[in-house]
Amino acid sequence: MTKPVTYFTQTDQIDRLVERFGSQLDSLDHTEKLALRATLTYYLFHIEVAELGEYTLEHAADETLQGYSEKEESNIREAIAILFGIAEDEVEGLIEALTAQLRWGNTRKILTRHG
Repeated sequence: MTKPVTYFTQTDQIDRLVERFGSQLDSLDHTEKLALRATLTYYLFHIEVAELGEYTLEHAADETLQGYSEKEESNIREAIAILFGIAEDEVEGLIEALTAQLRWGNTRKILTRHG
């Protein structure tokens, strides 16, 4: 069992995220957690290397989630809206929590090799 998100980081936005999706973001499936982590990572990368002025999580979601249907991305969009204004170091903490959950948590996906 993995630790709750608030073990890694805690802000008002994280508290609202946990209230909506559960202490370990239980309401998000494996793919949704991957998509959220990818969006957060892309956001941090982009604000580090690009000089575009105001770049938001919504911009990162628009670019990261291309090809998803509205239904498939609705939880991610809701999470991004909740996280509006979150600080970069808190994003890192959330990425750390998502990584732990994806690797060790209840949404862990077991890959098998066929040879």
